[in-house]
Amino acid sequence: MKLCCAFVWHMHQPLYLDPASGRFAMPWVRLHAVKAYNDMLMCLDGRPAAKVTFNFVPSLIYQMQLYLQGKSDDFLELSRKQAHELSNPEKEFILTHFFSCHWPTMVEPYQRYAQLLALRGRDLPLAEAPSVRSRFSNQDILDLQVWFNLTWMGFAARKRPFVNSLLQKGRLFTEEEKTRLLDMQMEIMGEVMPGYEKKWADGQIEISTSPFYHPILPLLMDTDYAKRCASETRLPQRFAYPSDAEGQIEKSRDFFLDVFKKAPRGLWPSEGSVAPELVPILSELNFSWAATDEAILYKSLDRVEPDSLFQPYRVEISGRCVDMIFRHHELSDLIGFVYKGNDPKIAAADFISRLKEIKGRLSNMGRQPFVAVILDGENPWEYYIDGGEGFLGTLYDGISQDPDFELATVSGYLDRHPPSKTLKRLHTGSWINGDFGIWIGGGEENKAWDALGAARSSIESAAISGRLDKKARAMAMESIFAAEGSDWFWWYGDKFSTNYAYEFDNLFRAHLQQAYKCLDMPIPPGLSDPIRHPMPAIPAVRPLAFIHPQIDGKISFYWEWNGAGSISLAGQDSSMHRGETELDAIQYGFNLDYFFIRLDPRKKRFQGWPAGLDISISLATSANKIIIDAKPDQDKSAQKIAGWLCRVRKNGMDAPLHESGIIYAIDELAEFAVPFAFLDIVAGEELTFNIKTVRNEVVQDTWPRSGFVSLIAPDADFENRLWLV
Repeated sequence: MKLCCAFVWHMHQPLYLDPASGRFAMPWVRLHAVKAYNDMLMCLDGRPAAKVTFNFVPSLIYQMQLYLQGKSDDFLELSRKQAHELSNPEKEFILTHFFSCHWPTMVEPYQRYAQLLALRGRDLPLAEAPSVRSRFSNQDILDLQVWFNLTWMGFAARKRPFVNSLLQKGRLFTEEEKTRLLDMQMEIMGEVMPGYEKKWADGQIEISTSPFYHPILPLLMDTDYAKRCASETRLPQRFAYPSDAEGQIEKSRDFFLDVFKKAPRGLWPSEGSVAPELVPILSELNFSWAATDEAILYKSLDRVEPDSLFQPYRVEISGRCVDMIFRHHELSDLIGFVYKGNDPKIAAADFISRLKEIKGRLSNMGRQPFVAVILDGENPWEYYIDGGEGFLGTLYDGISQDPDFELATVSGYLDRHPPSKTLKRLHTGSWINGDFGIWIGGGEENKAWDALGAARSSIESAAISGRLDKKARAMAMESIFAAEGSDWFWWYGDKFSTNYAYEFDNLFRAHLQQAYKCLDMPIPPGLSDPIRHPMPAIPAVRPLAFIHPQIDGKISFYWEWNGAGSISLAGQDSSMHRGETELDAIQYGFNLDYFFIRLDPRKKRFQGWPAGLDISISLATSANKIIIDAKPDQDKSAQKIAGWLCRVRKNGMDAPLHESGIIYAIDELAEFAVPFAFLDIVAGEELTFNIKTVRNEVVQDTWPRSGFVSLIAPDADFENRLWLV
């Protein structure tokens, strides 16, 4: 039997509409519409066997409707304004925010856009904005207005002659060209949802949904549920409104009926968050299937078998049932986090080889095996050099043309192969770590829950008092529903970083403030103050002194690496959750003769390093590029650290290790010493480097995540100058 692969691409944005201004505070709905939402649809054209499921959060579709009705965002308004009419503060806003994209794939490949970034500088401290602004002519500003909107045009939009002509032109754009580009964005946005609707009607895709504003459903039911999966969780004041959870789901169903003239059959509960109490609600609202993560399945089974993950289940709670599929965590994360920096054909072949391996293990399963690949359908493609076109096309073709596989929508598979096993219990948790720790338990998260709970209880109090009419209650509840979205809680605390964390905080509090306005009640003073506390930036620490480590893979003495620089492994320019990496720390430094790198594994020693995971260090000067690849010996024992093989390449050619002068040792730590003489670099010249982990030629992770670390080769006065400063 063929292995059935069901892709579920999750499309979602929170409500960016600022109740006070009536405009969208951020442009991501518009920009993703002309990139991922359009691209993912167009990638299916000419591929009738590529049957996939798209999960649309209604708040996203709703915002596209508002754009088409004339709503705008601040970025769009400043894009439309003629460059010579912009005020100085408006120009500074553009210089600050119109590089908001992934630079290696969306800025640096384009000469003019990269030139504008260089003119501005890669960092723009607020105090320096006026002086930086003075460097930019009106034409520079106009080119930047165009490039920011142009780089977000996805691979499907770039096939349009006008968009392609702007890419070819590259500079000296006119106001008329800019206006036409912005009008074309609205035109494309207007085509997106009708395109999905048609493919749904044709049977090539299925559209499922999530609760309207993407809340964490179990936490709406009862925040105390968080202790079921993490008993140590510190909880806010109890928030328990099961009717809100049901209301968010019912609102989604009704919205789909209005937009698509049919109800969705499937639901992706926000962040795969489930609890047994959710099943009766879904059954009552006529959802036939739901999806969550494999971690939930494993914690719901009495016994895990090799084929447990590769089939659907009927989940029965309190006499009510819903079919449920479970996300293959590793396959999903490979697309979301790993394949982006790799050759599309190699990445697709790697994915298909993993499907082959799964099918081989399930040859005696007794029913058609099924694998669910569920992930974000919009954010990953910014990190693919071609927007994901090569990878997606190769992947769809490779799977659909292979006699061992078939692609199917979730409902298409379930109709032919309904579950043959029943789960009588369901673990409470999400796809991230099987708990809710991202959204509750931290100081800021709990403060946000307390603010939400206070506003929600005010509605109940007003209703009991009899002074709240039906219309006012509905308007207040709409603001509460918007504030219940998971995204606001995602950006509280220090788990993730974004340049727009304070905008998310402002929007969350704005929705709560709007609820009080609808109730005609005074806004609590605390809602005017940010919930999110300022967090210090964590740049790479620069080397402070010469170091002389003993290259033995161990901490030989306490001060051995004192004065070295370091790279932060946390919070690196990603808005998406990434699981634990295998490295815990990276340090680097130098003396007059050597450049040093030290890698600390997440586990205590490199003895626990995963088999087949290689380390690759790239060093570059103006004249040379050196690659150091360290491969672990597969023969590991409990008594000793396995040997590592080290290969050195200089400008693409193998260099004998003994001739390079490179010294390395891998034991408790990995330590490398590279002679400056081998790098052909002298004092005052620039050296850049980054570090990757690689498995089967597929890059798994990179530090720093974007770009490289830069340093200047030292001279004998390095330490003296540093102390004088």
